[in-house]
Amino acid sequence: MTRNPSLRVGLIPYANLVPIFHALTTHFRLEDVRFVPGMPSELNRMLRAGRLDISPSSSIEYGKYPDRYLLCPGISVSSRSKVMSVLLLSNDPLKRLPDGPIAVTQASDTSVVLLEILLRESLGKRNRIVRTNLPPGEALRRHPAYLAIGDEALQASLFGAAKHVTDMGEWWRRETGTPFVFALWIVSREALPRRREALRAFAGMLLTAKKIARESLKRPEHLRIGPEWMPGDLLAAYWKNLSYDLDDEAEGLLRFYRLARKIGKIPSAPPLRFLDLS
Repeated sequence: MTRNPSLRVGLIPYANLVPIFHALTTHFRLEDVRFVPGMPSELNRMLRAGRLDISPSSSIEYGKYPDRYLLCPGISVSSRSKVMSVLLLSNDPLKRLPDGPIAVTQASDTSVVLLEILLRESLGKRNRIVRTNLPPGEALRRHPAYLAIGDEALQASLFGAAKHVTDMGEWWRRETGTPFVFALWIVSREALPRRREALRAFAGMLLTAKKIARESLKRPEHLRIGPEWMPGDLLAAYWKNLSYDLDDEAEGLLRFYRLARKIGKIPSAPPLRFLDLS
């Protein structure tokens, strides 16, 4: 009998998803799962090209290509206020940002659109966005601001890489009153005909892993699974600020899509369509 190929699952190697992946790998048999690591923007491209079956991917990826995807219900990577790992680092206070080009990390897609929305809607600015591989300090020597995400953002904040730091989740909340959904678990429709049952099973594991992670984060020993460079109190605060749900968070997601449509980043604000787990 020919064995089905492994389910190809994207893996973002950032601290924000450590609790979910730790729960998956310690509580489930995953012989038929192959994790494929990559930065969010890389996983977006791989999912779009059919090289992944399911992945935690940028929420803007679904907004751009909703006909290619379905969403796993009930799970996301969101913030209800501070996110702590998506930061605009700047040489001047936010309200005094000059009009020059703003540098952004190559690793992100959603956060770049979020920045453009908030610059326009909140500050009335249309700074040109420049993607770069420069580290934060060098980027800030060449540009008035730099958008960092993930562990790079956490380290930049921890080690004082910039005079001014704006938390993008907090800025969004201040302007809209809603949570912000940075990432979704996105399913490739292309994979459904041959991997439907495997995808349903994995999506069910994800929802259980979310519950396990939520309970585990209440216990101090869970901090041992975090990055060694991150102080325990900072890691505890970081994970506490994150939401892995997609309930009230959906309101913020739909608002994000409407605003992304308004500034021309997506053709329309898509409805949320989910993988059927029944």
